[in-house]
Amino acid sequence: MMDIPNIDLNLLKLFAVLYETGSVTQTAQQLHMSQSACSHALTRLRERLSDELFVRVNNQMLATNYAHLLAKEVLPALKVITQGLNQSKEFDPSDAHHFTIAATDYTAWCLKPFLNSLLKRFSNISVQVIQLEQRLPIQALKDLKLDIVCGFAHQKEKSESLAQLNWFEGKYVTLSCQQHVPTYKLTMQMFLARPHVLIAPWNETRGIVDKTLAQHKKSRRIILSTPHMLSAPVCVQNTEWLLTMPAKYATEIAPNLGLTVHPPPLKIPNYHVKLYWYRTRQQDPKLHWFIEQFKDFHDLS
Repeated sequence: MMDIPNIDLNLLKLFAVLYETGSVTQTAQQLHMSQSACSHALTRLRERLSDELFVRVNNQMLATNYAHLLAKEVLPALKVITQGLNQSKEFDPSDAHHFTIAATDYTAWCLKPFLNSLLKRFSNISVQVIQLEQRLPIQALKDLKLDIVCGFAHQKEKSESLAQLNWFEGKYVTLSCQQHVPTYKLTMQMFLARPHVLIAPWNETRGIVDKTLAQHKKSRRIILSTPHMLSAPVCVQNTEWLLTMPAKYATEIAPNLGLTVHPPPLKIPNYHVKLYWYRTRQQDPKLHWFIEQFKDFHDLS
């Protein structure tokens, strides 16, 4: 059986709040304690852990090295405990709730209609969409720093730790400038002869086009790489460059930029846009409500 240290959970709550605020006064206010009681509780925690934990410098409580190490373990654990205790409560969308979603600029663009509808219907719900810095940020989902990831994949995948919902499947097209590239059929010879723009959300040096070309023992010349899909078509304006990207966005933006949409001269695997969340949150009422709202809006059920 795991040897769990005998420590008052309220002291760990105090530690977490003080670590985040750096102020005994603010900590006391958040925990609905008097400042004196807060100071006495901090003294008990220092004695229990045999460390100063926080040192007052310029009227601010600065964490010791031991406190920093402790925070890395305690703060995520307290979030998990709080989440577990809250799971017994029914989710009420009329209460204030916040969701954190990681997405690329493209998948955030795809989410916009749903989020607009959700936030109009539920005025106490708020959403923060943050940049998806890696394709599957499993640790951030586990630590409850993220609720949902909206990402994409080119193949079926299984994960013991993640649950996923397939949203839609999309194909690729190639964009070119009408003034510099003929509007008739884009041949493989022309495709390989022209410079290309690569969309690389995670700073990769090759994309799905390059991997597909490699299967045919061919390669293209990438002249520019960018992590930003929504602004990539602007890079092609007034150039001889080609850009291969999802048709869903390309066909909408191309007419405004004077670009031509071509079928690629090779068969590129379709991409799949998905929602991911941590498997241990399958029964989380808050997350379950969000997923059901998403399914109803997109008629996925």
